[in-house]
Amino acid sequence: MARPVSDRTPAPVLLGGPAGAPPGGGALLGLRSLLQGTSKPKEPASCLTSRDTPSPVDPDTVEVLMTFEPDPADLALSSIPGHETFDPRRHRFSEEELKPQPIMKKARKIQVPEEQKDEKYWSRRYKNNEAAKRSRDARRLKENQISVRAAFLEKENALLRQEVVAVRQELSHYRAVLSRYQAQHGAL
Repeated sequence: MARPVSDRTPAPVLLGGPAGAPPGGGALLGLRSLLQGTSKPKEPASCLTSRDTPSPVDPDTVEVLMTFEPDPADLALSSIPGHETFDPRRHRFSEEELKPQPIMKKARKIQVPEEQKDEKYWSRRYKNNEAAKRSRDARRLKENQISVRAAFLEKENALLRQEVVAVRQELSHYRAVLSRYQAQHGAL
C-alpha cells in the first residue's frame, strides 16, 4: 500500500534556532516544501510570539581551527629559559605592554679620572652593566613575543576574513531563498 504524499515529506526543519533547541523557536518548514515551494508551512501560534536566539559567546573562549607552526628558533627566542615555552595562541598582552615606548636620549658620558676609580666605582659599574644587560634582554624577549603573536594574529585574521566572506555568501543565498519563498507564499 502506498503512503500518502504528506507522509513521504521529510520531517520539519527548525530554522532560526540553535541546534537541539526545542520546537517552536523558529518557523517550522518542511524541507521539500521550502525548496519546491509546493505548500505553505503550518506554524504554531507560539512561533509568532517568541523566537529562540543563540546565547552570546565569549570571544576569549572561541578557538579558530588553523595550523600555525612558528619557527622553533622564534619560539626559543620568545621564551624565558627554564620556564614554559611561549604560546602565541594563548598569550594576551596588556594595553600597557603594547604602548609605544618613548625614545630616550642617552646622557652624555662623564669621564671619571683614574684616581677616582676605586672598588666602589667598579662595583657600581658592574651592577649597572648587569642591569643594562637584563633590561636589553627583557626588551628583546618582549619584542620577539610580540612579533610571534602578531604573526599568529595575522594568520588567524586572514582565516577569519575568509570565513566571514563564506558566511556572508551563505547568508545572501539564504536571504534569496527566503525572498523567493515569501514572494510565492507571503511573509512568514
